[in-house]
Amino acid sequence: MLKVVLVGRPNVGKSTLFNRLVHSQKAIVNNQPGVTRDRKYGYGKLVDLEFILIDTAGINDFSKRSTEIKIREQSQLAIDDANIIFFVIDGREGVLPIEKSFAINLKKQNKPIVVLINKSEGSNGLIGLSESASLGFNKVIPISAEHGEGLPDLYDVLKEYFNSKIINIKQNETFSNIENSSIRVSVIGRPNTGKSTLLNNIIGENRLVTGSDAGITRDSIEIEWHYKNQTFCLIDTAGLRRKSKITKILEKYMVSDTLKSIKFSDICILLLDASQSIDKQDLTIARMIIGEGRGIIVGANKWDKVTDQNAIKNKIINQLEISLSQIKKIPIVFLSGFHNKGIEQLFDKILCVKKKLNNRITTGKLNRWLSVTLENNPPPLYKGRQNHIRYITQVNVKPPTFALFMSSPDDLPNSYKRFLLASIAKTFDLHGVPIRIMLRKGNNPYIKK
Repeated sequence: MLKVVLVGRPNVGKSTLFNRLVHSQKAIVNNQPGVTRDRKYGYGKLVDLEFILIDTAGINDFSKRSTEIKIREQSQLAIDDANIIFFVIDGREGVLPIEKSFAINLKKQNKPIVVLINKSEGSNGLIGLSESASLGFNKVIPISAEHGEGLPDLYDVLKEYFNSKIINIKQNETFSNIENSSIRVSVIGRPNTGKSTLLNNIIGENRLVTGSDAGITRDSIEIEWHYKNQTFCLIDTAGLRRKSKITKILEKYMVSDTLKSIKFSDICILLLDASQSIDKQDLTIARMIIGEGRGIIVGANKWDKVTDQNAIKNKIINQLEISLSQIKKIPIVFLSGFHNKGIEQLFDKILCVKKKLNNRITTGKLNRWLSVTLENNPPPLYKGRQNHIRYITQVNVKPPTFALFMSSPDDLPNSYKRFLLASIAKTFDLHGVPIRIMLRKGNNPYIKK
């Protein structure tokens, strides 16, 4: 499939255009320059043209900081990977010296280059259009990513490349979306727990920008990976700090993006820094994951830095059992993302949790369990009257969800509901995953009257 990369200075609207072409708010957009740091891939569509679109960080040749150098390396990798380059400039500011310098480097790539004069709505955008000739490119299109202007011209240019023999595109290649065919696994945790380093070592390449500074990752980045004939969509996310410490609007967007990743994942890896004690924020994040009904695996990272491993292991297990009592036996993997240890065990746990999340229990098995359970531990009386529990059936998966029919749902104590959930988990081997039970009033719905 044809790959198109967006390059340009910070804050010229690359992420806005990315979101418009992939028809989703996948990239964080903010007036602050330098929001995008990692290269971000998405499935773009323009009328009948389907392609892979790559968003990159803004070019900045002046900074020599380690993080900025790594960001530039990610942008160059994206350019090397692409078939077509969209060079985005700000039409209101015109062509700046750094863009002229960057244009010279782009010409050395020997790839089709299209200059997009963004923010060209109104007369202010004429500045960039009049100065664009100095860049030395033939194809120049004024657009407005925010308002959707100029997309028909962009379509015409892309169509030429689809039909030409300049770019080698497999005509029989079908458009697929890994979101629909893979296990979506998000790595969630506080800042600087090693999420990006772990994912880089899993896939075996420096795909994500890493560093000792906290908060390097901003966007949620999706990466396709394969293990034991199974496709995974691995998602790196921004670190979640305590709500009271979040003051900047950009960080609020980052948190919102991470929470969205949790919602649309199958399984979340809660990554802890094992060299430190479990923080209250770690438990808050775990409750978010469980509340969304997602599978949860605790990854105790930086295990190589722990000296008394037995004591720390017991401490983590005991703290999770006490603080997250709603799920018994949460899977825990002790690993080192930096040294690539514990990765295979982690993915075996993911496959196990995925199987449990999709587990369907027949109605016959459930009601045989219910009959024995009610005989040994009947529900407590309410105002001297018995609450008749008549029937149970599974109504959903991911997470396993059950409907329990009874004479008076409002009068069943929460303690007895928790007892039933614990008994289901134990009987049907659903430990370590969230399960839900809905109380319903009525008789057996499968008995014909």
